[in-house]
Amino acid sequence: MTETPRRHGPRGASFLQRGQWPWLRDAPPSVAFAARALLCRGTVDDDRLAGAAADVIAAFPLLRTRLVEDGAGLWSRVDDGAAAVIRTDLRGRDEPHARCVELLRADRDRPADPERGPLVRLHLVRLTGHDVVLGVVAHRSLLDARSRYMVLGAVWQAYFGRFRPARYRDFAEVADFHPLAGENVAEARRRWWSRRLSPLRGRAATDVPVRETATSRLRIPGARWRALAGLGGPLGGDGSLALAALTAWWLRTYGGGGDTPYLSTELDLRDHLGLGPVIGPLTDRLVFGVNLAGLRAPSFRDVIARAQTGFLDAVVHYLPYHDVAGLAVELGVVAPPRVAARWDTAVGFCRGAPSSSLTRGESSLAELGVSIELFREADLLGAGGTGDAGGWDGTNLDLNVGERGEDKVIVLDHNRLHPDRLTASGLLRGLGAVVERVVTDPAAPLTAEVVRAGAVAHEETTETEIVRRDSR
Repeated sequence: MTETPRRHGPRGASFLQRGQWPWLRDAPPSVAFAARALLCRGTVDDDRLAGAAADVIAAFPLLRTRLVEDGAGLWSRVDDGAAAVIRTDLRGRDEPHARCVELLRADRDRPADPERGPLVRLHLVRLTGHDVVLGVVAHRSLLDARSRYMVLGAVWQAYFGRFRPARYRDFAEVADFHPLAGENVAEARRRWWSRRLSPLRGRAATDVPVRETATSRLRIPGARWRALAGLGGPLGGDGSLALAALTAWWLRTYGGGGDTPYLSTELDLRDHLGLGPVIGPLTDRLVFGVNLAGLRAPSFRDVIARAQTGFLDAVVHYLPYHDVAGLAVELGVVAPPRVAARWDTAVGFCRGAPSSSLTRGESSLAELGVSIELFREADLLGAGGTGDAGGWDGTNLDLNVGERGEDKVIVLDHNRLHPDRLTASGLLRGLGAVVERVVTDPAAPLTAEVVRAGAVAHEETTETEIVRRDSR
């Protein structure tokens, strides 16, 4: 595939890359990088699969990009010497699936210099004679959550001779765009956000010198999660907005979040701006408030309606996150580097989240003698943000949802040293209890009694692992 000099030469980073760089540049690897993988069952030629991975890397210069910062700004530079794929053979080893998880997490967590790369690393891991894992470990400044699975899907397309690079928009085509083209639009958005952020100025923030990250997981049966997602309406995001709504209710009831808890989540600009299928960093962080004032014993329907209103309000008045954070600093709402101190709870949001149900046993793949599904997604989440608090942005609770078999798992990274936060197990058990109430009767009031009655039932479904790192 012939590439133009423009794609090879250094070029300015996108507005999202520039905005995220201050937080990702010095972040622990487990924050700056992420790992995802697909499991293929059937007859697969490993050499041919490695060749397919090399073809995809050659087709997308972004996958061979390094980020370089100098006095003039942040630049992306294509590195044609990047490795195509890392191959590992675990056949005959005990628990190869678990070992593969450890391998991918270890690669995610190893120190890496963004200016030297490689920042995208593909893994081909042979588990058994009939099971092979294709994984990707990537810096968030190059691949967002959707892109990681798009890359893995493209490799399998190449393996089966179905890869057509022209179906994807080149990231270079959108790298220079800015969503707020007119100056008047940007100023109007800033005024709107100023009105939203100013009331937060009076809230006290608690700082801690170090972080001690506990990762807890709560498994939700698949049928129960699907029922919850169905209650979220067209914005449900496979249950993630419903999870955000229930988290806001919890923060108001137990976490001192006030009548309007503020959360952060993701906004995929492909959907928001109609950018089409682009592989790259096109997901920004979005701050929104859930106004629960006046609701003494709200039902889930009350809470989800308020959450949807707050979320849509923030989307309609979208301002890049680094501008929102900068405005909060100007207003005296927060102080660097803890720019997320007033919305210190993050809830992952993904519309049309990938699911094994879409590919496992799919007829066209079955005709080719294989079945493809997500590989241990929930186990590849968690334990992010461990270490000293020097560059930490102030996020104390970070909830994401991953797949485990037929079920979903809520994965919570929690700063155990924050004095105003409940334990991770208490939050997850409480959420487990209210989810059960909600799917049974979404019109029933959510009360403390619901949590107390259901917490014991969820005692055995919450797993916790503690990851510690003292400050330097």
